[in-house]
Amino acid sequence: MKKHFKLTLGLVFGGGLLILAGCVVTSVYPYYTAKDVVFDQALIGTWVEAGETNAAEKNWQFTQPSKDQAYTLVVQDGEEKTEFTAHLFKLDGRRFIDALPVKRTDDFIPPHYLLQVARLNDTTLEMSIMNYRWLEELLDKDPGAIRHIWIDRESGGQKQGKLSLCANTAELQKFILQHAADTNAFSEPFKLNRRP
Repeated sequence: MKKHFKLTLGLVFGGGLLILAGCVVTSVYPYYTAKDVVFDQALIGTWVEAGETNAAEKNWQFTQPSKDQAYTLVVQDGEEKTEFTAHLFKLDGRRFIDALPVKRTDDFIPPHYLLQVARLNDTTLEMSIMNYRWLEELLDKDPGAIRHIWIDRESGGQKQGKLSLCANTAELQKFILQHAADTNAFSEPFKLNRRP
């Protein structure tokens, strides 16, 4: 479990694609329902971090969606690749991506990752993630704000372990919409450019 967790964080939100201090918010349940899913042709293609000079080794590639409008997302960081099933969805006019790792082990609860799409056009993809520290502080003050679990959290006030949301999809969406415009709740958008 630790290896997969590290690999996912490193490839999706690290490795030059996005540098994070801390962890990434995950959910046991999807952030979308079938009625929320949308398609945008502009997402299909290969994207590289703005300013990245080694685009062949570090990139995000979205391919044509399947019947259920699920894109395949492959994130490459050097020789390592991680594949996700990604759904682009819309809540109250805001676009998001739910990314779920394809590779799983028997003892692993698959994490859904949430990306808020700030901008998507033919040349630019800007996204942000929920601020883990903001969520941690919110739940310390108000544990009932949203259902969650701590995995391997130390006692005595130590903030170790992993926070994961376990609210159902309707609760997740309500929570997201309450905080989507909060500049503290989501990270600064990171920018990817389409690879020619």
